[in-house]
Amino acid sequence: MARRGDSPMRLRITRFIPWAAMLGTACTVNDPVATLHSPDGGSDIPDAWAEHCADSGPPLLLGDPASVPLLCSGQLAETLFRRAACSCEGLSLSAPFSVDAFRSSVGPYAPGGTGGDVGVNGSLSANDRVTVGGSLQVGGVQLSRPLTVGGSLHSNGPLSGPGTSATVAGDARVNGGVALAALTVGGVLTVPPEFSPGPARASELRREPVPPVTPCDCANGSRFDPAALIAHHSVDNDNAAIDLDPATLEGVTGERVLELPCGRFLLTRIAGPGHATLRIRGRTALFIPGGVDLVEALTVDVQPPGELDLFLAGGFIVSGQLTLGSAALPSRVRVYVAGTQPLDISAGSTLAGNLYAPQAQLNLSGNAEVFGSLFVRHLEASGAIQVHHDADVLNAGAACPAG
Repeated sequence: MARRGDSPMRLRITRFIPWAAMLGTACTVNDPVATLHSPDGGSDIPDAWAEHCADSGPPLLLGDPASVPLLCSGQLAETLFRRAACSCEGLSLSAPFSVDAFRSSVGPYAPGGTGGDVGVNGSLSANDRVTVGGSLQVGGVQLSRPLTVGGSLHSNGPLSGPGTSATVAGDARVNGGVALAALTVGGVLTVPPEFSPGPARASELRREPVPPVTPCDCANGSRFDPAALIAHHSVDNDNAAIDLDPATLEGVTGERVLELPCGRFLLTRIAGPGHATLRIRGRTALFIPGGVDLVEALTVDVQPPGELDLFLAGGFIVSGQLTLGSAALPSRVRVYVAGTQPLDISAGSTLAGNLYAPQAQLNLSGNAEVFGSLFVRHLEASGAIQVHHDADVLNAGAACPAG
């Protein structure tokens, strides 16, 4: 079994993986399936396992079948990452904020793509320009610079900003008064009779009640809880199948690389003064109950046919550079964080994946460009933010079993 400080070695399978067999695929005994090595130790996954993992391997089914129906990881992703950005609280912006969308299966990101929805359960307060390529659902809006919405707008409160303007390409529903220098709506503008539409121009003005909207499901008891899956798969996992010691990446010094195949695996913690790299080439779920605490760097390298669903508790701290996924394929990386500890992303990091942390505050240093999506309790940034939603995540459940 691989342990800290071991020299490069092959990890070998010692039993069949029950969930893979259940889905009609199995592994041959003694197939090499994972590699733990130093930078010069080689990294190729053997052909036999590569064949097993064709098209990313069998769909990952998560949870305890004795208590609840199994959850397919792809369906979870396409449910939680429908928007480019979701904030459980208000959103205060002091620098430009822009959101658009693309499909990585069609080609690399190019500016100007349509789509990219944003949800803010509280109010949006912006001291600089805000551009949303898709729809915007929000608790209320306070502007100091122009707002542009490429889809529809639904606000639970007023639109305020006497010296600025807003443009909405689709319909707009505003449960409050419009106190802007100008509001241009390409579709229908709906404002309750007791409020003023102000200087709005629209294809049609309707004076009727506007029902409230809660775009992001953040409530206790109804939101998805990563902690439950982490607890279950801390016991029910495929570590034994590849002789993977869950403590392998504790006390990381220098550079350590862990390559994982298809399956559901446990690492108790990733921590140390060094640089850890996770290399994923199959459909993989990784559970880390003790969280991440690295000084130098963390690299999460996911390339086709790989996909990673990363579930962690106990904090996510990378003092140095974080490289999460690839800007060319962000829909293949999904990170689910349990707990309330803040998430700090240092300047120069690459965030190319989908982050779900509904109880945590995300702090972005400097200007930040995100490829994927953000679902957080609160977002703080010291510079401009760009979010490019990879709409391919909306089809992540295509391979999941029916029902």
